[in-house]
Amino acid sequence: MQVTLTEKEESIRELTNALLAGRAEEAKRSTFAALAKANTEREVLDAIVDAVNIISDLQELEQYDHNKLTSLENSVNTSLQVLEEWLAKSEGKFGLKVTVGPVGVRAGALACLALSASLRSVGFRSVSLGKTQTALDLLRNSEELGAKLVIPMLSADDDQQLVNFVQAYERGGFKNKFEVIPIVPKLSENSQPNISIARNAGEAISKATQWALKNSGVHG
Repeated sequence: MQVTLTEKEESIRELTNALLAGRAEEAKRSTFAALAKANTEREVLDAIVDAVNIISDLQELEQYDHNKLTSLENSVNTSLQVLEEWLAKSEGKFGLKVTVGPVGVRAGALACLALSASLRSVGFRSVSLGKTQTALDLLRNSEELGAKLVIPMLSADDDQQLVNFVQAYERGGFKNKFEVIPIVPKLSENSQPNISIARNAGEAISKATQWALKNSGVHG
């Protein structure tokens, strides 16, 4: 039986609604349903990322219930588990381990889950380090995991946080162990850090891919 475009789009809407409501079992069923309605794994992942972006934006505007974060994270995790086989096949392209972690970011664990899955989908062995932590903790944990690239998600409204992160990176002796690409959404025009910076997750993935192509031996 041929699936219509309307049915395909409706299945994505149902998945998005389940994720935004934090209903894990419904999100799981909706993920399977979206795949059954001729959506690709990439399209389903994009829908999950879009839902996380909506939640993160609402959190930034303080229009979302903080008490729902755990159920939202569970729902996103449940949906991503349905895509696990595809992600596992995709992540070996570069053979490079990446760690992603929030440093003082509201709803950062949720955003890092989505970013880590996106990185896996383009070829990285990515690990989300979850709950918000200090810059030094993130760097030390990444070193223990053998990361070659670290993508910290920093606060949108704290310029000093980037300064502190760069200092921890350079003074802690991590500079010769792995690359870093911090995500700083509202980087000041006057800021001139001596490391690569991304303003959002999409830019971070693009820069990470460019870096990997130079360092993994993989071409295009």
